[in-house]
Amino acid sequence: MNSRILLLLLLLFFGACSEFGDNRPPDNLIPPAQMSDVMMDIILMKNIKRNGYADSAKAHLLVEQYLIDKYGIDSLQLASSQEYYAQNPKKYLTIFKETQRKLTHLKDSIQVEMNRDEDER
Repeated sequence: MNSRILLLLLLLFFGACSEFGDNRPPDNLIPPAQMSDVMMDIILMKNIKRNGYADSAKAHLLVEQYLIDKYGIDSLQLASSQEYYAQNPKKYLTIFKETQRKLTHLKDSIQVEMNRDEDER
């Protein structure tokens, strides 16, 4: 009886650890460099909305349609690419690091401009 339970537990363990389904990239996968740009825009749009910085006359621009138009992608392509990268953490980590680098660069450049404005006063 104990050996059956142990065998069942081992099968469940190895079954849970193995990959089920298809882990191949979709045909319309957004390349990592472009995905980093898309993620940066998503992060910026969410923060603008959350913090209330959006000009009410332009708030309608902060939607998924903006990304679709800007990058020439569709919502299914974005969703399937996000799903693929989420199933491949090493590839997603590279994208996240690049996005973080770009956001840090943007923050630093804004800080330089703010310091320059303060020095001119």
